[in-house]
Amino acid sequence: MVAEPRRTPVSIVCVFNDLDVRMACLDRSIRAGMADAPETEYIPIDNRHGHFASAGAALNDGARRARHGVVVFVHQDVYLHSLVALETAAAALQDDPQAGLVGAVGITASGTVAGVVRDRVVIIGEPSSPSVTVDSVDEVLFMIERDRALKEPISEHPDLAWHAYAVEYGARVRDQGLHVRTHDVVLTHNSMTTNLDRLAEAHQHVARSHPDTLPLRTTCGVIRKPADAGRLRTAFRRRHGVATWLRESIVARRLAHVSGRRVRDVVLADIRLMIDDALDLVGATGLDVVNLGVSPQDATSWAVDSLPRRGRDMSAAAVGIDDLVPLLSRAVRGDHAVLITGVDDRGLSRVGPALRNVPHVIGLARDTGAWILCCPVTVELRAVWPARRNMPFGLRLRSGVPSRAAAAASAPAVT
Repeated sequence: MVAEPRRTPVSIVCVFNDLDVRMACLDRSIRAGMADAPETEYIPIDNRHGHFASAGAALNDGARRARHGVVVFVHQDVYLHSLVALETAAAALQDDPQAGLVGAVGITASGTVAGVVRDRVVIIGEPSSPSVTVDSVDEVLFMIERDRALKEPISEHPDLAWHAYAVEYGARVRDQGLHVRTHDVVLTHNSMTTNLDRLAEAHQHVARSHPDTLPLRTTCGVIRKPADAGRLRTAFRRRHGVATWLRESIVARRLAHVSGRRVRDVVLADIRLMIDDALDLVGATGLDVVNLGVSPQDATSWAVDSLPRRGRDMSAAAVGIDDLVPLLSRAVRGDHAVLITGVDDRGLSRVGPALRNVPHVIGLARDTGAWILCCPVTVELRAVWPARRNMPFGLRLRSGVPSRAAAAASAPAVT
């Protein structure tokens, strides 16, 4: 018989500026999980009126109020699927004398995403239970032992106001010879925006404060020494971008062949960034997300319903390929759209017949894998992704599609 991993109660601290979002996501998930983790302490920090000038100031205030040995700092738009998993991760932090910081998701030195999370509508990351050593963790959820947090508070420097404060803390921990790790906690980050305001300044501050940790990989790019920037680095990044485009284009041609569609019908795009615009176009009143590729024993942990997204309800579930076809046959209902992620060739060939009479678009991106968006009405969804970069390499833009410059001017920022 396998022993259950040790758990320890946690204090959850969240600084919020939108009460409705906090209540619909974080509050609801904590209430749902309290039956299994009744000692959980929840400390919301109200910043709707700008009382705190930085996330660090607000979170440090919460840490001072906390009564448990581990303090968990989390965003307001997070749904925690398991407080038990959170307590297990906290115990792993306490039991590892070499760990100074643990997060839900981070980036390894090789560039791999460690920690499995649902980022908006796509499950990303490699499993990290037991814990995995990373370069840095994302601010979406991270935890520190309370004694450490009181002795060494999160930075309140203005350049780190709302970005990279967990990255900086991790760099500080590494300067002390300790490790930054990730540990799976099962969460959905129901993010509605991509905020890059003053991100560059935050990264520059980390670079100045911790030069010996550079280069430092983060979920928002690589922090490098100033001397490593410039024309040569820019040229390398452009070359890397072209290589990514070519690899995605090869996969797109294979997906087109398996699905019996034209290559130009396959979209190259990160569905996380444009799902709401696509739903606006088709007039969908709700979204059902189906994530493939999760192990059967973990699938039930990922279910959630009625998460709000721009006035719509989103439900999400993880299923196996054998359950997908019967689910899809009844999924596109009324004004709801269905998004299937984690699709591979086998899945596409299995679901193909069920899609024959369903309006849909197939797409992929390096960071999300392949996806299928099924709509309640027939509409030219390709219009949501008009740029040349959204088409497989070697194809010409169709008449009426905006030029690269026009598309770039209207394209969202990518983190």
